[in-house]
Amino acid sequence: MSSSTKIVVVGAGVVGLTTALELKRANPNYDVTIAAAHLPGDLSLAYASPYAGANWQSFATKDDTKLQELDRPGYFEFQRLADDPRSGVWRCPNANYYTQLAVASVQGQTEAFHHWFGDIAKERVLQNNELLPGTAYGTEYEGVVISVPIYLNYLLQTCLELGIALRRVSFITDIEEALSLHASGEKADLVINCAGLIAYRINGVNDLRRNYPVKGQTILVRNNLSKVICVDGFEEPNEMLYMFPRKEGGTIIGGSFIQENYDTQEDKPLSTRLSKRAVAFAPELIDPSRGNPNYLDVVQVNVGLRPFRDGGMRIEIDGRRKWLIHNYGAGSGGYQGSYGFARKVVKLAKQLREQSKL
Repeated sequence: MSSSTKIVVVGAGVVGLTTALELKRANPNYDVTIAAAHLPGDLSLAYASPYAGANWQSFATKDDTKLQELDRPGYFEFQRLADDPRSGVWRCPNANYYTQLAVASVQGQTEAFHHWFGDIAKERVLQNNELLPGTAYGTEYEGVVISVPIYLNYLLQTCLELGIALRRVSFITDIEEALSLHASGEKADLVINCAGLIAYRINGVNDLRRNYPVKGQTILVRNNLSKVICVDGFEEPNEMLYMFPRKEGGTIIGGSFIQENYDTQEDKPLSTRLSKRAVAFAPELIDPSRGNPNYLDVVQVNVGLRPFRDGGMRIEIDGRRKWLIHNYGAGSGGYQGSYGFARKVVKLAKQLREQSKL
């Protein structure tokens, strides 16, 4: 490595863009290039980030301190970003409701529904008169909603303003190829593998853990909602209801969680179930007195593949190639964990830099 360390970040999803941004912020001497087959504005099932909802809600259990520490920075960063009208991030109450079926699944021990981040996000238990019809328990916390198309472009623009270079390239088949993708034309000193769903398929990545897609389906409607609503506890084991109102208007309605399903076609019966649940649990969606039409005004149905990995994220220096850092396998947690993932990569890059006595 030289005093101007040349870094290639492979992938321009939320994880790749955030990683490039945090590297440059941490050390302006880093000469960073983002190299990706897909960029914000593209729609491809190999590019998962545009299909997200998205909000911040850590999936870490109260015992999983490792994931907690990865997700924690994102909460504060997105709260800060909500002050920037360009970001597409806005503060919005996040309410989680649980049906009687969900309550029964924890033998009535409803404290199991309380989140580890309750103190930092000011989580509270909903009163009975605040529960939705058909629900038996609920909590609410101070959260955010991320309008994904706006936010991805905001991230990209911020990267460009800081001098990070951008290259659209073909999918790489061997990780060694990434060394030649730096915008300077010179060999990179360091490669960050943020290739998401395809990361493990690249020769030389050598991941011993199972990587697999989880199919999700959402509906974007023009109808507006006052807060995030999530309902857990349906008969169908791979389905849930979540509704994310977007800052610019409209709402994302989801969703499903179907492991190792590569079918990219819309499941029309699922769309029907999601629509019926949405208006049943959130009648304001079709309430003209709230400025909504009396029907769901559908913009489009989205089908995406989430990049899951057994054991969660792989964030580590490669065992064989000391110029390679892996950063992939976020599953459904790419947005909420993106800043924590990136800051761990920054530490690893600094470690390699110090080992090379720069």
